[in-house]
Amino acid sequence: MDPALVGGEQPVRVSVILPAFEGPLDLLLHLVREEKVSIWDIPILKICDQYHDALHRMEQLDLEVAGEYLVYAAWLLLIKSRMLLPRHEGEEKDPRQELVERLVEYEKVKSAAAELAGLAEMRRGVEPVRCAAPDAPVEVELDLEEVDVLALARALREVMERHLRDHPAAMQLAPIRFSVREKIIELFELVSRQRSFPLLSHLLTRPDRLEGVTLLLAALELVRLGSATAHQRQPFAEIYLTPTGVPLPMDALTDA
Repeated sequence: MDPALVGGEQPVRVSVILPAFEGPLDLLLHLVREEKVSIWDIPILKICDQYHDALHRMEQLDLEVAGEYLVYAAWLLLIKSRMLLPRHEGEEKDPRQELVERLVEYEKVKSAAAELAGLAEMRRGVEPVRCAAPDAPVEVELDLEEVDVLALARALREVMERHLRDHPAAMQLAPIRFSVREKIIELFELVSRQRSFPLLSHLLTRPDRLEGVTLLLAALELVRLGSATAHQRQPFAEIYLTPTGVPLPMDALTDA
């Protein structure tokens, strides 16, 4: 006889409650947090065993284990086997790298979702302000025979003058345009007079950004046409234009 039934005592039922996970990445992130380790240094052997134990408990509780969980289980076994194999010389990629990147991205998305959920919860607790609608103005019937047309015209003119005074017309400024052809000729003359022309320093002295862009295009055209060469002594340093002695082909210049 079952000893739990002696004396009319009810049998003790043990309930096992597993946290609900939204997917295999959620389960893996939970296991990493339980171990209190960094995502970038996952103890893959231990996490792999704990992951498979969690799947086994789900099956014991008759919970449906989705195929995605099983895919990650096989992937963890593959990573575990690679971690146990000796590393070949020159093989620098960590077998855990792709898994770590997925966990990091999932953690970012989950944190953002938690923040949005918190905002939604806070909005639900805010009472909307209800303002009473203003009373509709009382319509007054006017007798058109009593309206002074001259006074009405004066009032209309005063309203229009006040509107023009408070709302002056917007200034229309014609955009300043620079011709690439003109800047090529200008830059060619500057480069021809110097052995090394500092291009970047010259661009910084231009007050208009569009002019600087046009000068840069002109410099590229000069180099393409073979009338100048560009060189730089070190990265991020000054760019110098040097004349090559080749005359500027005027017929090949663009009219932009």
